[in-house]
Amino acid sequence: MNDEIKEWKTQSVKHKVAFVLMSDGVSFHYNEEDGIVFSAPESYVKNMIYRLMTCYGCSLKPIIKEY
Repeated sequence: MNDEIKEWKTQSVKHKVAFVLMSDGVSFHYNEEDGIVFSAPESYVKNMIYRLMTCYGCSLKPIIKEY
């Protein structure tokens, strides 16, 4: 997988995404226009989406886009 660190943004399930990012020690910021913005490798984001759906009760796949 690509381990290049990229910036990501999301407006999906912000409270759960913020919880996972804080638990993993990933810094992020929030603004109304873009939502939560953070930096991470693509492999981390794919794993986080899987964790949100299986462990944290997200019934729909969270939309996390490259910034």
